[in-house]
Amino acid sequence: MKNFLAILALVGCLFPVFANEEWQGFSEPFPIRHVVRIGDDLMLATDGGMRLKGPQVDVLYTSEKGLETSAFSAVANVKGSLFAVSEYGLVARYEGERWKVVNRSYLSRKARVVPGKVFSANKYIAILFEDGLAFFDTESGSSLLLVDRVGDVSLSIYPPQDIAGRNDSLFIQTIHGTYARKMDWSDLSRDFRLVDPSTWVHVESDVFARDSKHVIVGGVSLTDTLLFKSGESRINWILEGANFTYLVGSDIILRYENGALEDVTNYSLYKLGTVYEIQAIPGGGVYAVTPEGFGAISEGTFWTDAMLLFSGFGNHSEAFSYRMKALSILDADLMMYHAWGQGMMILKELGRLPYYFLAPWKETCMDQYVENYTVAVGTAVAPDKSGFLSATARRDGTYSLIYVTKEGDASCATGIGSSHHVGPLVARQEGSDWVVYVSARESFDAFSTGALDVIRFPSPSMNGGRIVGATLKTIQNIEQRTPVDFALDEKNNVLWMVSTTDIGYMELDQDTIRKPSSTNGLSGAEYSAIDVDPHGNVWVGSTNQGAYRLERKGESFDTLSVSHYTTKNGLLSDGILDVAIDKGLGMAWFGHENGITRYRRNDLRETTTFMTDSAVAKVKAYPVPFRPGQHVFLTIDNIAENARVDIYNRGGSLIRSFVGDEVAGGKVEWTGQGKNGRYVAPGVYYYVVRTSSKKERGKFLVIR
Repeated sequence: MKNFLAILALVGCLFPVFANEEWQGFSEPFPIRHVVRIGDDLMLATDGGMRLKGPQVDVLYTSEKGLETSAFSAVANVKGSLFAVSEYGLVARYEGERWKVVNRSYLSRKARVVPGKVFSANKYIAILFEDGLAFFDTESGSSLLLVDRVGDVSLSIYPPQDIAGRNDSLFIQTIHGTYARKMDWSDLSRDFRLVDPSTWVHVESDVFARDSKHVIVGGVSLTDTLLFKSGESRINWILEGANFTYLVGSDIILRYENGALEDVTNYSLYKLGTVYEIQAIPGGGVYAVTPEGFGAISEGTFWTDAMLLFSGFGNHSEAFSYRMKALSILDADLMMYHAWGQGMMILKELGRLPYYFLAPWKETCMDQYVENYTVAVGTAVAPDKSGFLSATARRDGTYSLIYVTKEGDASCATGIGSSHHVGPLVARQEGSDWVVYVSARESFDAFSTGALDVIRFPSPSMNGGRIVGATLKTIQNIEQRTPVDFALDEKNNVLWMVSTTDIGYMELDQDTIRKPSSTNGLSGAEYSAIDVDPHGNVWVGSTNQGAYRLERKGESFDTLSVSHYTTKNGLLSDGILDVAIDKGLGMAWFGHENGITRYRRNDLRETTTFMTDSAVAKVKAYPVPFRPGQHVFLTIDNIAENARVDIYNRGGSLIRSFVGDEVAGGKVEWTGQGKNGRYVAPGVYYYVVRTSSKKERGKFLVIR
């Protein structure tokens, strides 16, 4: 816990170097699909991005660095320039700190590249797809043609397996043997018979021979056990250099020097892999959970080590198929997690310390779906923060609602639900009552028919910590589909929900779920998750089309403007398993099968308490001293969104003012330029932050 709080303390120092919007992807760079050596470094094509790895460098490039996707099958060094080829044939060129996409023409074919199977000569790259052979011109950035037959073999029927070059011949391996062709690599565009399958000849060749039993470097056969598994070599590529050799396999990177092997595989920045659930931590930061039951914390830049939440139990495939929302975080210390069939664990110190375990064989009111086996798809924080809520399914009756205090005491509304099965839930307080919204399901499946159950009862604090007098109202959802996720927007008095096929809302003083009538740009997606930001904008995740931001136009929830985000914007993947808005730090988070994407923008911060008597953080400026050019911004933070910010020089002259959208998210970011666009002179400067009822002043130093 102390380490996490220390990380959060760094946030104010780190984020001023970023712009108002910034994407970052977190993934594991495995398996390794292909590799090339550049001097002492490696460039690796992986399912988690392009990784530059060497003695002094370890950088992972994902979609936000210009790649537009994160799964890569091959990499080629052409005349000193590096080209990456994605899983579906997008081609990007390495330009130092970023990549630039140079061709997308292959994507529409929806055919995969055979991992690692490219060959480059002169300015051309031959790319082996699962249904053909493409030739790409790196200078023009264009595809020359696609060969779908070699000899009498149709590559679309009999997929090619390997590609290699020797002298001026190109070889293709198929299940019907090896075919070769003489190539004019000086200018393929003049090779008019390149598409003619009869120019490919069936040959007997050892060009694809591979010794899977031995690893030989410099004539020496290495025998280290790290190199082998079940008697087979783990090494796919041996890349020799003047001083040392790299040995690389799909899950291993070794450095061989002076007769010694060093394992340099480790990637320490992110180790979670697939994430199916993300929850914001009150005050800032997020907690992410894997199907295997591991969790980790991030404040937006760093991740803690993964920790096991439930003694080896996770939610595995059920997490995906049932759209589980099994984690709830009450505060920066206490949380609850449900593991499929096992029960619920209350944990302290954000998962580091098990505190209380609730099991079906210990709690008499907890439903047992089968003997000693409890099932809950969702959990929620109690409206008064006194504990947690969940709902457990029953085979021989309707589901029950369970309330658990911070100390682990349980109380149930047994059989209160309208169905046997149950999905996620969310809760709020209305006067002295609690109102709980539950996804009722005909089966556990996320595609099930179902409805919205609204359960109301007096706050347990009025009844000795027990649920008493619970009542049920069932409301039909759109197309009678079960909700798979909820987002409660109490500021605007509305509950948002998604099924796999529709987005709906219910105003809290009504009993009807409606579908927005105008959502141009939003159609045909399969939805997976939903959340609401501090301004009432709705963020929706889909399983195959990325994320959407829905902004209300006027007073009605029926008319929404739609912003669409995909891998082209910076998402790690267009498949999203969960969405979470961190209102403390101003970030949108998206969970994927290959990792996590974080999207930072100022207007995602909760600023309600800024510049009020209850404000935790005071108005401040940083970094001080401010060095224009070295520091991208001077940030004036923790201000009200309706404030006006003025910056003056020592003589009292107004240098710059900020209002409206410039103070979105409760902060101003100043580049050090005056109204004339020129950088100000070094010296002492003052800022004044004004609202209709409050004024804050401060000063800072500008130096060169």
